[in-house]
Amino acid sequence: MNSQADTGQSVPGARRRPRVSKGDLREKALLDAAEEQLRHSSVAELTMDSVARKAGITRSAAYFYFGSKEDVVHAVIERATEHLFTGLDAAGQAEADTALQQALNALLDNWRQHAHIFRVGIELAAHPGYRHVWTGLIEHGVTLACAAVARDRARGLVGTDPDEDEKLLRVVAWACERNCYLLFTREHTAQEESELLSALSVLAHRTLGYTGR
Repeated sequence: MNSQADTGQSVPGARRRPRVSKGDLREKALLDAAEEQLRHSSVAELTMDSVARKAGITRSAAYFYFGSKEDVVHAVIERATEHLFTGLDAAGQAEADTALQQALNALLDNWRQHAHIFRVGIELAAHPGYRHVWTGLIEHGVTLACAAVARDRARGLVGTDPDEDEKLLRVVAWACERNCYLLFTREHTAQEESELLSALSVLAHRTLGYTGR
């Protein structure tokens, strides 16, 4: 006997799966292809031909979605940082630790997963035309970190002036960026990752004036 789902009728209470367009799938395929290539090559070695070929579409079709390989690379970097921003935004969900510590945990987790993409973003930032893009991404991370510290202050864990948070967290953010870049762009051990997280945690909490840290 066929169910309502089999006959095409709606099932009460069932969630309707959002329709994914062919364009969305092709754009994702291009980003996935570019990200995979950047694991093993530089931006200079990347071409629209190679990205399109790996994505399984024609070069002309690729240009329908992205005007240049630089546009593809920028979109890949933005997608990777969105994962990071989601983790930073969720910081403070668990009461067992500080929201700032959870933000740092999210930062290291995302570097583990997307180091090859963050590396590209940092290296591109050496070029004046792209520097404002990377700086803007860092600033957004600072904004999310400020929200994490505000949650901790509401719990009585931070005793310093909230007007100083943004300035201090900007210093911490750039220190995190540089130290993560230096670690994750070379061969290293899990112990080194743990030691870096510990050091960044001490730096961040003491800089922001957390009580009892």
